[in-house]
Amino acid sequence: MFDIAWSTIKNRKGGFIAAFIAVICGSAVITACGVLFMSGVLSGVAPERYAGATVMVGGQQSKEVKENFDPHFAERATVPASLADKVARVDGVKKVVGDHTVEMALQKDDGSARGAPVELDHPLYGHGWSSTALGPFELAEGNRPGSAGETVLDAGLARKAGLKVGDTARLSVGTTAHAYRIVGLVDAPNGLDRQSAAFFTDSRAAELSQRPDRLTAIGVLGEDGADGLADKVKEAVAGSGGVVYTGDDVGDLEFLDIGESRGFLIPLSASFGGTALAVVIFVVSSTLGLVIHQRRRELAMLRAIAATPRQVHRLIGSEVLLVGVTGAVLGAAPGFLVAGLLRDAFAGVGVLPEDFELSFNPLPAVAAVLLTVLGARLAGFIAAFRIAKIQPVEALSESQVEKDELGKGRKATGVGLILLGLVAAIVLPLVIPGELAVAGAGGALVVLMVGSALIGPILVRAATRLMTPLLKRSRVSGFLASANSAANARRLSSAVVPLALGAAMALMQLSMLNTVETTAKEQAATGVVSDYVLTSDTTGLSTDLAEKVRAVDGVETAIPVARSQAMLTYIEIDKPNTKPFSAQGLDPRGLDRTLDLDVREGSLDRLRGDTVALSWIAADTARLKVGDTADMNLGDGVSKKLKVVAVYGNGLGFGDVTLPHDMLTAHTANQQDAALLVSTAGGGAQQRVGAELDKLAAATPGLTVQNPEEFGAVQQGQFAQQSWTNLIANALLMLYVLIAVVNTLVMATTGRSREFAMLRLIGTSKRQTRRMMFMESWIVVVTAIVVGVAIAIPPAVGSALGLTGQPIPHVQPLAWGGVVLFVALLGWLSISLPTRSALRGRPIDAVYAGE
Repeated sequence: MFDIAWSTIKNRKGGFIAAFIAVICGSAVITACGVLFMSGVLSGVAPERYAGATVMVGGQQSKEVKENFDPHFAERATVPASLADKVARVDGVKKVVGDHTVEMALQKDDGSARGAPVELDHPLYGHGWSSTALGPFELAEGNRPGSAGETVLDAGLARKAGLKVGDTARLSVGTTAHAYRIVGLVDAPNGLDRQSAAFFTDSRAAELSQRPDRLTAIGVLGEDGADGLADKVKEAVAGSGGVVYTGDDVGDLEFLDIGESRGFLIPLSASFGGTALAVVIFVVSSTLGLVIHQRRRELAMLRAIAATPRQVHRLIGSEVLLVGVTGAVLGAAPGFLVAGLLRDAFAGVGVLPEDFELSFNPLPAVAAVLLTVLGARLAGFIAAFRIAKIQPVEALSESQVEKDELGKGRKATGVGLILLGLVAAIVLPLVIPGELAVAGAGGALVVLMVGSALIGPILVRAATRLMTPLLKRSRVSGFLASANSAANARRLSSAVVPLALGAAMALMQLSMLNTVETTAKEQAATGVVSDYVLTSDTTGLSTDLAEKVRAVDGVETAIPVARSQAMLTYIEIDKPNTKPFSAQGLDPRGLDRTLDLDVREGSLDRLRGDTVALSWIAADTARLKVGDTADMNLGDGVSKKLKVVAVYGNGLGFGDVTLPHDMLTAHTANQQDAALLVSTAGGGAQQRVGAELDKLAAATPGLTVQNPEEFGAVQQGQFAQQSWTNLIANALLMLYVLIAVVNTLVMATTGRSREFAMLRLIGTSKRQTRRMMFMESWIVVVTAIVVGVAIAIPPAVGSALGLTGQPIPHVQPLAWGGVVLFVALLGWLSISLPTRSALRGRPIDAVYAGE
């Protein structure tokens, strides 16, 4: 059977090349998803400051969730300082080092109160001198710090800043700066590629961290020949909240962004991979369906000469396996390149570090080959099902003229899927609002597309009937176009489906992106009612800045705003799920004069102690209401049971979780604020306060006075970042669909060369034939655009309901018009150019040439 299949492929290269291309591209997409997933599991970076430690002990940086992915905490999970004494008593431990790490900013002392900021390529962190043993760092010049006013810089940082031993450096934590005399320089054995370091006395480092009772990490140096030290330390710290890190895992402890990136990639690639596999099977099935449709005369002849349905299936299955295996294997290699391009794109929007390395493991390629081949085989079985089961005489009859009516089962399935898609897109957000509704609305797009594909011939015939009066204005070409389209609706629907899918995906993604960005911007613009907003372009605002601002004459209220992330654990479809949400910390006193969160239930005045306010999206996602208890993990992983005291509307503009200010800042790395909202007594006081704030900014490192309209930009950026991430991932699928569109349209057109030749032999001119195909192309394009828009609107409406509570999505007419124009141009070119190519030869040659 494989010999016959190979002979068929060689003699029908055109159709099988199209299927071959679809399989190659599909394999590349699935491989890329697998590489991202494996990178989330295996990838990491080598430690730098902790490179010399035998064992490191740090906090648990992720939350264990049964039967789901473990989300990572946004803040550093610290360990109690008392744990160092337990570790020191472990047999085989030579030395234990407690590390305090605090993010800082550097200013050169230029004589001004503010200092000259030094632009650094990497974050700058301050540490206690004893932590140099973990590098180990070597003193290259000068001495170790001996007092609170002295510091030692790493040599690379000193060169970058133009500083040397004996100079004075201004190092600030938040907006609080201190002058330090540089007494020494140190070198790391392998250099510092991802950070810069400044070292202080241990007591000063603990003071700067504001948490002397907590340690960033505990480093362990083992004695020579000490075996099993990691296991012994693990046993010693069991039950204390400490986690043992060894080998490459130490890099995750040192650099939190790596762990966060891995936590980001695993669910994204899994979700994206599942969608990609469904789209690949859908596209390959459509392509193979067209290939088999063009061979229905040949297959009917086989049935007429006593070939059994099983033999027809075996033949087509053998052909699919030959094409599928070869295409899948060849497509796997480019998939690694595609994964690299995706990594670069994600790094460009800031969701991955620039130096995040992919794990090029062979398993994704193997999985992609297996999944693609199985998907292609399934698609081939579906495409061959009808032609294989019908009677030989009926098969010969249908090989000449398409059957007018679709099977009852196919029509029922198509209509059922469309109804299911509409329910998932629109009804689900009304019944089950929140994140689940948004996910359901997004998944409804594929369901609607599959349903539309099943009844595609009916849609093409309907479009043909509507456009026939326009087509028949051209007597010959219009008549032929109308007759061909009506008689060959199945063939045209194979071209319409991928074109409609590409249009729908693009329109859906643009709608979601515009809805999120526009709503967040509106909420931020209307929600800030303060007169001024103070922010920082360094590590944040020191918490004592609020008192300084309140002391300014004319200031009525100064509300600090802290930002972090919180995780909400809830039951979703009978199993626990944990979802991270952006969080802000607020002081409710005088909040109504600075910020309007659009409170819909409860009151923010009760935001004190163990309480929380949730956006309506977060509340609906977790099925919580005012008075309920929310199961939350704060930024550093600390678990809290918090009473819900309010539900508000402006979650997109300001964050979905609002906590008491002191609670949130106590569980952030540097315990600093992101902004300070200032309201004045009005009248002439506003101008006077503005002048005083400008003076304060001129004397404070990193402090910036902004207009209220600019507040919320960070939060908007986070949502825009998430939207752009989804857009990048789906752009790859859209590119694959566009390739399939061109592929299918070219194959469908070139497969009609004998038809064109027969038309010319009976007197139709080249011009009339081209005009006929031009008109047919517009039937395809118009049908695809109408179907694409029709199936994009319900998910767009459902997403808007899930994100904003309103059924009207934000649409940019120019963007939608651009998508429609691009789809029309792509469809027209993919039909007109192959038509011109097919009409170049002599008609008689095309009639008698082998297919």
